[in-house]
Amino acid sequence: MIQTHGIYLMDKLNKIFDFIVEWNIATEDEIQLVTKINGWNEESLNDIIYVKTGYRNMEQMKESE
Repeated sequence: MIQTHGIYLMDKLNKIFDFIVEWNIATEDEIQLVTKINGWNEESLNDIIYVKTGYRNMEQMKESE
């Protein structure tokens, strides 16, 4: 199945969102606040991970566990 860039990106952002919530890094409301201010993008989600954990992104955090 061929995915367009937009669909792939949304899937990736949703996976990062779910990771942040499931790993209790931030609540859905906290994520929504940050992304409303800074935009719904990978950088904003990675910024949440970094500020709350010190890890740069989901992959780095998973590798350290």
